[in-house]
Amino acid sequence: MPQTKTKDACLYELEGDQTGASLTPAEFEHQALSVSEPTSETIFPTPSSSGDEIKTLGYANHAMGTQNIIHLVGSQISQGELYGTKTSCQSEHTLRQYTSIIRELPSRRHIDILVQAFFENVAWHYDIVDKPTFTDQLLQWRRLTHVQLKQAPASLPDNLRPFPALLFQVLAQSLLFQPTDYDECLDDLKYAADMELSDRAAEYSDAGCRLAALFGKSDLSITILQAELLRACFEKTIGEVIEAWHTLGIAIRSAQELGLHRTEPTGSPADHDLGHKVWLILHLWDAHMAIVLGRPMSTRLSPNAVPLPVSWGSGLSALQEPQPRDVILCGYHTAYQFLQDIYVLRDIEDCRPLVEDIHHLLLLNIKSLPAWAVTERPRQGEPPWLSAALETMQTEVYFVIFALHRPFIFAEPSSRRRAFDAALQILESQARLFDQAPPSQYKSFTFVFATFDAMVLLAAVHIQFKREFLGEFPATRKNLEWGLERLNHLRSTSKLANSAFNVVRELFQKVLVAALPVDSYCHVGISENGDSEIDNLTAVEAEILQAFWSDSVQTGLGNVLPPQPLSSLLSNASSHTS
Repeated sequence: MPQTKTKDACLYELEGDQTGASLTPAEFEHQALSVSEPTSETIFPTPSSSGDEIKTLGYANHAMGTQNIIHLVGSQISQGELYGTKTSCQSEHTLRQYTSIIRELPSRRHIDILVQAFFENVAWHYDIVDKPTFTDQLLQWRRLTHVQLKQAPASLPDNLRPFPALLFQVLAQSLLFQPTDYDECLDDLKYAADMELSDRAAEYSDAGCRLAALFGKSDLSITILQAELLRACFEKTIGEVIEAWHTLGIAIRSAQELGLHRTEPTGSPADHDLGHKVWLILHLWDAHMAIVLGRPMSTRLSPNAVPLPVSWGSGLSALQEPQPRDVILCGYHTAYQFLQDIYVLRDIEDCRPLVEDIHHLLLLNIKSLPAWAVTERPRQGEPPWLSAALETMQTEVYFVIFALHRPFIFAEPSSRRRAFDAALQILESQARLFDQAPPSQYKSFTFVFATFDAMVLLAAVHIQFKREFLGEFPATRKNLEWGLERLNHLRSTSKLANSAFNVVRELFQKVLVAALPVDSYCHVGISENGDSEIDNLTAVEAEILQAFWSDSVQTGLGNVLPPQPLSSLLSNASSHTS
């Protein structure tokens, strides 16, 4: 069984001292076109009961709150449905906006192709959309009459009003990850000669955004929340990482408004389970972006509130095929649960005992992985998505060890060594993942973030502690070269990969200068057949060193590691698009 650090019953709420520094409502409403930002034409409900009046005042359901007191003294308060609230009036302009947006949906044939591709190629990444629920909603949507659609959204059932917002985001994600031999009928979606499927994907995602914005904060639903999360996925995939972080913040507030952060069941068991699944993904994104990007973290989650995967402890022979949910839960209980603890280490004066404790628990959990999740496992008959999901989990598990020790690499030799070893594991895992991935997956940010952070750290320790890591230089050189080759291959499809390549290439120049004798790079050249004239240099290294030396960039190497490596990547990405 996996080990946890604490036995807290529930830590979902924002920590008091972090609220001010975390995502504030002002920050959440920063974007002009937010996925749940109400416009002047928002669909507003008309208060029809004490419960609606209390909701208008902004009170949340709480055992010790004013709303509960009113309930206790006998007033009937409608708690509302967890995953949707009824609306009773809409402005004429809003009605026109809604019907105008849903007319942008493609034909049934195109929708069927894209939805099928979404659940085959994309959905497993985060398990945000429940396939049976989505399929049922799609079938209900198709049963709507022409009259109902003309009078939408007032004429629609509550659960279907926000559905097109989610459908647009599903279509957008599917279009981003189409294979090179995609169904030619999808070309019908292009209306200009130079259009790409990714251009249509952006338009569908924006349409989903506009539609979701018609629903006010009091009209939130789990469907709107799923659409917000997929919008964040879309933004992150196309390299708009800062925008994705803001969208994530909006989704977190929406989820809290719906009560998804509470442990007590609300609504039907199926609804509660779906809400809990979405809240877990929100928390993981929040924690990961806090650690990777250095952003504030606004959620906490008790490991005791997260179920174990159904198949934990079972071998593949005694088990029905693991589902995406199982892989996510396995990764959480093995390592991801500690991200929130790693985030607060900076606030602890002497955190070394806690670092050692977490490191020990991580190693125990890795040793306790179920048979179907270990790297050395029978893979005969294993579906491609499962192989990719488990390899991604391996990357992320070692990223947690990496993140645990990275803040201390200049002060603690033991942390320096452990972070270095974890970085090598990350890059080797990323190489395996890239080797098995079809080109349709190259747009995924999975191939950039972990690779970039790990390569920056390897370069930094060899520059700053070259004697200490002299024996590891061959492994470092190999992994940096492979990483650069992967990033170079991805540059045409990912602006993040392009920026990461430029940053790491510059660091690799400094690594070679620091690690190799001066004579190796002062007179380096490349022969006519492309081979290096120096036996111990590859053509790639020779080319890098030649550029390095000719540009006279041999400067001090004392500050090559920025406090947050991704800040360089993101600033470069922004400059390339400006």
